[in-house]
Amino acid sequence: MTPMTTATAHRTRTHADPRAEAERAAVQRLLNTYLRESGTPLVPDGGDRARIALPVADASLVVPVVHRSVFGHHAYGAPLRLEPSRGASAPVHLDDLVRLVLDEVEAIAARVFGPVPDADDRKRTLAEQIRSSVDATTRYLEHHRNTGVGTGTGATTETGAPGDPTRAAEQSVLLGHPFHPTPKSVQGFGDELASYAPELGASFVPHWFAVDRSILLERRTGPGQWTPDPVAAAAREALGGDAPDGAPALIPVHPWQAHHLASRPEAVRLTADGLLTDLGPLGARVYPTSSVRTVCDPRFPTSWKLPLHVRITNFVRTNPVPHLVRAADAAAVVGALAPEWDHPGFAALAETGFRTLDPAAVGDDLAADLGVLYRDNPFTDGRQAPQVLASLLEERDGEEPGLVREVRRCSPDPGAHPGADHTADWLRRYLAVSLVPLLEVFERDGVAFEAHAQNALLATDGGRPAALRVRDMEGTAVSRDRLRPGTGLAPDSPLLYGDDEAWLRLRYYAVTNQLGHVVAVLGRHTGADEAALWGTVRRVLAGRPGARAADLLSRPSLPAKANLVSRFAGRGEDPLYVDVPNPLFEVNR
Repeated sequence: MTPMTTATAHRTRTHADPRAEAERAAVQRLLNTYLRESGTPLVPDGGDRARIALPVADASLVVPVVHRSVFGHHAYGAPLRLEPSRGASAPVHLDDLVRLVLDEVEAIAARVFGPVPDADDRKRTLAEQIRSSVDATTRYLEHHRNTGVGTGTGATTETGAPGDPTRAAEQSVLLGHPFHPTPKSVQGFGDELASYAPELGASFVPHWFAVDRSILLERRTGPGQWTPDPVAAAAREALGGDAPDGAPALIPVHPWQAHHLASRPEAVRLTADGLLTDLGPLGARVYPTSSVRTVCDPRFPTSWKLPLHVRITNFVRTNPVPHLVRAADAAAVVGALAPEWDHPGFAALAETGFRTLDPAAVGDDLAADLGVLYRDNPFTDGRQAPQVLASLLEERDGEEPGLVREVRRCSPDPGAHPGADHTADWLRRYLAVSLVPLLEVFERDGVAFEAHAQNALLATDGGRPAALRVRDMEGTAVSRDRLRPGTGLAPDSPLLYGDDEAWLRLRYYAVTNQLGHVVAVLGRHTGADEAALWGTVRRVLAGRPGARAADLLSRPSLPAKANLVSRFAGRGEDPLYVDVPNPLFEVNR
């Protein structure tokens, strides 16, 4: 079976119906996730076909393979067929595939965790969420096709300048995580999805609440303005005074969340007692970023990670106080250590603090429903326009991925297909602002960032990688064995991990998730071979000091999150990891 390593296929593909495209993406994610988590090989079956064993069904799935990836990012064609060990073969459609794969997942989960008594209910729920994800993806692809948003041209928006590539990228992650069964499932918005989904170009004015300081819990971890001046002025007028000492604290709230809070008896009581005041929508419009609940006004130097009582992929996305403390601890550690990091092309967008209600006064649930993380937004001057990496990696509707457009922009011949040498050089530049500093920061200070593709913002200069910013400090892990004294981190901070676990998390997020996807996209859509590009990575790491780079090259496997099995088993907060072959080890054999 010959890998399709040129851009010919996607250039000649006709635009698929959005529903068919969404189902194709779902099939690819289900199959690749099942292969990765079960350890099942993709067995060549002549021509462009392959077989995938389904032991529970006592059958094989026969699939056309459009592209075979070294690291599991395979692409499939149609039709799929089921060949049982006895009996005739039959076509397999998406619903059939979901049923077959979930039966296999049940068996895998039983081997790992023991039998699950309510397995049928879990399979039914997960199948519904897969359909929900496909329905949402269909709608997003239709919007994308009708508006052209996310095609690399940007868009004139109410919240950003014409051609704003940062917003365009944030709001065009249409397919989602390549190894997740429900990457676009959203449960809670109902008919209001268009008002709040970044993939549909949403923007809105946030609500603001005034909180009496007697029930306020807040922490500052960095400088920066939290409340825009026009909002503060409007709040003072609405509250009938401007006393600076006893003035209530102001908290931004997602408009959907404001309606949700109106139905909470605890919030109603606080309002009646004068301790909580809904000031309504105030200030400029903001746009939701790829995470749905983090919002940005591109003219204001702080963005807000808002609580949202909506299930997005795995979880209801509120902000419990332990999560806020964890993020603030990470921001404080990064603030103390980062001035000594000698990596000008790399930085973390640290949280500058949080505000919420004191759970001792109002309870944990209401505090989680109002907790806000404040994040530095240093891009208001327009000099740098980073793009969320997850968007640059997506191939939507037959388009060339944005990452490849960047490679092409800085090519000696931008009109030609990017060649192997140029692509390898681009990758070396990318490593210099991404994996190299991530490894060296961990080697030096024990800080492991959650640097997956949606948490990574790439800035380019004429197409060349210029800077990488990682965000969302809540996912940071710090090795208690490596952390230098003087950071002020409490010994019981939830940020602290054993060295092995912190290293595992970094290997997954930075290598398996982020770099693995980058190399797979470059290998498929340029003139470079994916295995050869892993050889480029190996040579870069072989020239770096420190034990961590050497460790990456000597391990036969890398960790990968088992999102499918973990979802089925209810282990989203504590996911299972599986081992996958390490291409950095393989290229040296």
